[in-house]
Amino acid sequence: MYKPIYLFSLVAISSATIFAQSALPTAAVPSGGLDVADHRAFAPPPARGIDSKRWESWSNMRMAATPLLGWKIGLRTNAFPKLNLADALDKIDGLGLGDVELSSNQKFDIAIPKNVDARLYPDEVRAVTDKLIAMNLNVVAYHTPSIGPDEKSIRSVLDLAQTLKTTVLVVDQMPGDLSLLDRLAGESKLKVAVCGDPKATLAAVASYSNLGVCGDTADWLEQGVQPADAVTQLKNKLFVLNLKDRSSHGKEGHDVPPGTGVADIGKMLLTMYYLQIKPSLLTISSPTDTLEKAMETFDEALRPVMANRVDSISRTAAIRTPASLTPEDRTEIEAALPKQAVVKPKKARKLLVLDLNIAYGGHRSIPAENFALEQMGKQTGAYETIFDNNLDNLKYPHIKQYDAIFLNNTVGMIFVDPEVRDGLTRFVREGGGLGGNHGTSHASMDWPEFSDMIGVRRGVHRANTEQLWVKITDPHSLLTNAFQGKEFLYEDEYFRFPNPPYSRTKLHELLSIDVEKSNMNQGVVHVPGSSVARADEDYAVGWIKNYGKGRVFFSILGHNPTLFKSPELSQFFLSGIQFILGDLDADTTPSETSSNAETKETARQ
Repeated sequence: MYKPIYLFSLVAISSATIFAQSALPTAAVPSGGLDVADHRAFAPPPARGIDSKRWESWSNMRMAATPLLGWKIGLRTNAFPKLNLADALDKIDGLGLGDVELSSNQKFDIAIPKNVDARLYPDEVRAVTDKLIAMNLNVVAYHTPSIGPDEKSIRSVLDLAQTLKTTVLVVDQMPGDLSLLDRLAGESKLKVAVCGDPKATLAAVASYSNLGVCGDTADWLEQGVQPADAVTQLKNKLFVLNLKDRSSHGKEGHDVPPGTGVADIGKMLLTMYYLQIKPSLLTISSPTDTLEKAMETFDEALRPVMANRVDSISRTAAIRTPASLTPEDRTEIEAALPKQAVVKPKKARKLLVLDLNIAYGGHRSIPAENFALEQMGKQTGAYETIFDNNLDNLKYPHIKQYDAIFLNNTVGMIFVDPEVRDGLTRFVREGGGLGGNHGTSHASMDWPEFSDMIGVRRGVHRANTEQLWVKITDPHSLLTNAFQGKEFLYEDEYFRFPNPPYSRTKLHELLSIDVEKSNMNQGVVHVPGSSVARADEDYAVGWIKNYGKGRVFFSILGHNPTLFKSPELSQFFLSGIQFILGDLDADTTPSETSSNAETKETARQ
């Protein structure tokens, strides 16, 4: 009796299971023999730049050339012949470059030991693009020895180039069907640069809108052609240019870092600048062990072009006026500004204010701060404000007509011209004043002497809504009198300086973040891969220092347009300005001796 019931139940359950399975949608079996259960959802792409150690695009001339000149400066990934692509990308990032020419003959990494070509599986291509995103690197050019001959093979390469978000495809061998390649490249919105003899290649591709020339200065030198002459001939048919210098003309020469041989890279770059020749990519080539030096020599070759461009921008860059301020903003600022000078001026003073930004849009607080600086001078009689972004004002002896220079949130490659640099440093060393705030720590980060003058380089920050407690580090200084020794809570974008040259042994700290009292984890760090932490827990907010016979005042505040709505901060800035003008005397002794700093560092270790 029990046995039949058991069999019936088993049959019923089995039938129900089969019916349920047949009612579900059938999943496709993946290729490669994998079972459905072996497939997992892919992780989302990484945060852009999360693994990059590269500084901002305005931190060196080779990156700033893109927004200023329309030139993308990069490196061929096979410049490191012993490395796979993933490791080569790390090296390129470390050299301060954001654009690359990717070689199809280079294996990706140890997990995917395959050349990065059209034969990769989509999942493998995704690994390549994830690496590029994580390093915040752009594949401007994709280099393959040949392409074609049929439409299918051409499309497979163009499809990969599109996936890599490439602008131009570089091929070594002259393609067989140029008309077909030109049409397919146009459909893919790509350009194709063909390498070879410049005259012959130009003649072959001249009539095609999507085809151009891949140039190499070393090849030109071997042929006895000077690079400046070659670019003049090729003009805007030059799609990609590899910059390689040689010790001499002809085949007897050998490779040397760009700018140190007979190529006269500087003259060629000036020629390209004046003729407005803008290839999709310029790559720097040099022996692997000299690449770091090659970056420096290239920047020097680029300097005359950049100086000309920056100087011309400065002559036409309008000062940001308070026209954008509301009547309420104006009223609040005017009410908070001091009505009299902190000390009586020793003579009539002239303060030159610049708000110049190069390859950066500028802070929204600049108009409010310009308005406050001008009104504060008028109301107190402490100084006359002259607003002018023309960098000629900083050249010697013209700069001598001013008592001090104030840099209002100036960011980018501003001090490129050697004459401007010499004028500013001489002015301060010989007794002039220099002041600045907030974004100015990001001005000319490639010029160590400027960073030494202001005491910092490249502030790193969290959100611009951080509310932190600011303590009065030196309550006895005349510059901090307005605070009456009392800490205050203030909302702004607080720069920290984990990088040299910032040190309490080099400056006199006036205000700093109260670490114990403040929430030190508000918002994310806005530069992935960067740290805002210092082991010594020292986060200055304002300081003064001497540089030669000159006087320097700097504060990290001023991202938000509320700085001069605070009576205390307004008085603090007036005091700082009167200090750099030479009217207010203050102790500039460094806040810490070198021996004390070394003792603290030893204790931390």
